[in-house]
Amino acid sequence: MLKKKFGQNFLINETIANKIINCENILNKNILEIGPGNLALTKYILQKKPKQFISLEIDNDLKKLYDKDIIKFILFEDARRFNELEFFNNKKFSIISNLPFNISSTLLLKWNLLQNNYSCIDSMTLMFQKELAERVISKENTKQYGRLSIITQAFFKIEKKLEVLKESFKPQPKVDAIVLKFTPHKTNKIRKKNFTKLEKVTQFFFNERRKKNEKKIKKIFSSSQISNYNFDKLFSQRAENINKEIYYKMSELI
Repeated sequence: MLKKKFGQNFLINETIANKIINCENILNKNILEIGPGNLALTKYILQKKPKQFISLEIDNDLKKLYDKDIIKFILFEDARRFNELEFFNNKKFSIISNLPFNISSTLLLKWNLLQNNYSCIDSMTLMFQKELAERVISKENTKQYGRLSIITQAFFKIEKKLEVLKESFKPQPKVDAIVLKFTPHKTNKIRKKNFTKLEKVTQFFFNERRKKNEKKIKKIFSSSQISNYNFDKLFSQRAENINKEIYYKMSELI
């Protein structure tokens, strides 16, 4: 029986599964999958002959679904605590996953930090609930724009690859899904030491996103910084109106 606490929604649409797999170059690549579930993606990944492959599954009760040829590629472990670098011997890897909806943002932030520290991710093809995917790819001046989009876009170019109707899953979720492709920037938009600062500055601005920026800016920046970087032009705006590049600059200054 599927467990709601694990955010399990198994993909049952073979056409969609094939489209997801075709977003990635898998042959002779190191591949990580999260949540093999009913093996909708796993079986196609293995057919493409990756160099090294592991699929993480938190639900031990699913062991009975897998035969001996498949289970050797599945590690029953919590993806939030998995050490990707150690498993792949500090080599680059790609991630393909129909992410468990309940931990997808947590995992994305984990991989952002990993990319910040080690630049070890070749690419990612990930499926999210539609609402979360729209947050990840959002731009300034939209309600979806926020910390997750700003931080993730510091490390990846993100493309919307396809929409997946909720009828493509079992059990059927309440919302549709979207598949996103993440390609690393040649150079990260922030310096390694500024990751925590970017988290802090975006949290500071977006915690009260409807309030105008003037008091926030004056609280954390000096008069000379405000003048030198024209932050006074942002006073009458709100957090969602500030371009991500400005947040990256702010993370250098605080």
